[in-house]
Amino acid sequence: MYYSPYPYFLYSNQYPQWIMANHSSPTQIPRHLAMPTNPTKTSPFPPVDTHKFKTSAKEIQNIMQQAHLLVDKIAVSDQFAHDLINAAQLSNKTEVNKLISSTGITITFDTKYTPDSIRINLNEIGCCGLTIILSW
Repeated sequence: MYYSPYPYFLYSNQYPQWIMANHSSPTQIPRHLAMPTNPTKTSPFPPVDTHKFKTSAKEIQNIMQQAHLLVDKIAVSDQFAHDLINAAQLSNKTEVNKLISSTGITITFDTKYTPDSIRINLNEIGCCGLTIILSW
């Protein structure tokens, strides 16, 4: 007989066909080898509550409007885009934050940049957030 390192599951394709030819019906897994179940508790997770989830969805709509202000300003104004890239490449965080705030964003944000891109995290504390990554 073949050794199975996983005694909880018996698969018919695990054994050669000549062994299975002797069985007229599929083998039932003995009760003591089956995976344990807990009939009193059907789910290991807490009950579903959509209140916070729906609140986060409403807040993310506000964050997306704020992100739209920033992205529109970059798309429309060549001078603004140039100034933002220049400040980021010079690692002038104060100027980068000032430029981003000048677009009308009122939400808290954090910026990180490399020589070829900028990452702007728009966050609503304890709720949700949105990350914008723009390359140049």
